Amino acid sequence: MKRLMLIGMAWMVLSSLALAADSQGEQWLAAAKSGDEATRIQAIEVLGQQGDEIPGAMDLLVELVKDPSDKIQGHAAHALGQLGKAARPVAKHVAALVGDDNAHVRRAAIRALRKIDPDEAITLPIIIKILEDGDDEVRTDILLAIAEEGKAAVPRLTTALADPEGAYWACLVLQEMGPEAAGAVPALVKLIQSDDRPEVVREATITLGQIGPAAAPAVPVLIEELKSPRPGVLVAAIFALGNIGAPAAQPAQDAIAKLADSDDMFIKMESNWALAKIDRANPDVLLHTTQILVDCLRSDDPQIRIAAARGLADLKPGPKLVLPELKKVMVGASPEVISNVVDAIASLGSEAVPPLIEALRQKEVRPKVAIILGRIGPEAKAAVPALVEALNDENTVTRQEVLFALASIGPEAKAAVPAIVGALQDPDMDVRYGACFALGKIGPAALEAKPELQKKLDSADQFLALSAAWALAQIDAACPQTAPKSVPLLIKALDSPELMVRLEAIGALGCVGPLAKQAIDPLKKLATEDDEPQVREAAAKALEAIK
Repeated sequence: MKRLMLIGMAWMVLSSLALAADSQGEQWLAAAKSGDEATRIQAIEVLGQQGDEIPGAMDLLVELVKDPSDKIQGHAAHALGQLGKAARPVAKHVAALVGDDNAHVRRAAIRALRKIDPDEAITLPIIIKILEDGDDEVRTDILLAIAEEGKAAVPRLTTALADPEGAYWACLVLQEMGPEAAGAVPALVKLIQSDDRPEVVREATITLGQIGPAAAPAVPVLIEELKSPRPGVLVAAIFALGNIGAPAAQPAQDAIAKLADSDDMFIKMESNWALAKIDRANPDVLLHTTQILVDCLRSDDPQIRIAAARGLADLKPGPKLVLPELKKVMVGASPEVISNVVDAIASLGSEAVPPLIEALRQKEVRPKVAIILGRIGPEAKAAVPALVEALNDENTVTRQEVLFALASIGPEAKAAVPAIVGALQDPDMDVRYGACFALGKIGPAALEAKPELQKKLDSADQFLALSAAWALAQIDAACPQTAPKSVPLLIKALDSPELMVRLEAIGALGCVGPLAKQAIDPLKKLATEDDEPQVREAAAKALEAIK
């Protein structure tokens, strides 16, 4: 322990001062190679901050990205990222970690590559190979991380569009970026004209649609695609032209109109939707399209039902136009159809609350209705009495979703507090956790729940005790009677591997303020050592609140 304290003190000093002697640098190199994990991590962080002044630091960090320990790998990648462009010669070793099984290592590698800004010729083939061979979780992390870079990633992705192996994946990332990917339009047009693979042409076309009006230069090529014998490409072209909209896509109206009476229901639906998007000022076109989309909600094909609900949500025809049509569909409809009607109603925002309250009477769709009311949030306060009634549903999932909806409504759900307190005794543990969450989100307005929550602090179920401690911190943070029990539970949660658990515990300790002084040391550790920047930032803020 004494050795660890000395290393920690030295690290704090050296983080702000340059290393003055080679011998000190050698000490950090040695500490990074051996010793306990915490000591090694401290030394690796110093190498990241001062590595350009320590001979051999970069070579050692390259070795450490292959270490058996996930934590060491992640910190070594982070340290190489701190070296920035100086680490370009070794960027391929960081890129190899992008496909690691451990999510923390993957994210550390992705963040490091952003700072290193390597030559795509080195890293892109590695990332593409990982995208092709990796599992869905790995792909999702990589794609979203690149998309988060926004416009800065467009040149790199444009380069990937010219690579036969990378074009498909680059399209998926550019789709996530939407309008920010406007700079890739010429390359996407070229890809559509030169690539024979239907799946690549389809994704490139969808990408142009996600970019929207800025993809106007692609309209002539998209009009040609309306003649495609491949249904996937044809529907993608209709979608893209609809999203590009007027005035750029107006030359496509006649060709789309010919498809609007297609025997293929999906093509018919998409074509009418696109016409309504291009000719927004025409009320007759909007009414006709609304009726077609509502009718498609009755389809036996789930893909058509889902697309119809999304189309209505996108067009936003207004409650006066769409509600009467939707109510007609709900009469005697199957749960699947009602579920899609509910999706369409949700697009109306607060105006959707009355029909959603009505839909809560349908047992089969209660969980979905509760989810949508939760998305609407405080504006769904009129639904609180109906949600309280739905808390008596025998279905566990329904009770959970109702509690999450009440949590999203927040203080406006005060009238539900007695019923939520009752849910603290529910036989299902997830419902009990949900009740704590809802009470915490209602906040000080749920003060009457305090006695029952205090009882849960002694629960043998540690997560229930933690959930109750978190809720009490939101309801009555400065309670000197509660803090001695709740603060230790929240401190334990700081060690959770789950990001959101750590963040919520940190926030709760910040709410408790000066009564949480025993949390200062563990919060200081998080503020300097946690892998996630959100955690480090939140811990720093909580420390300010406590001090």
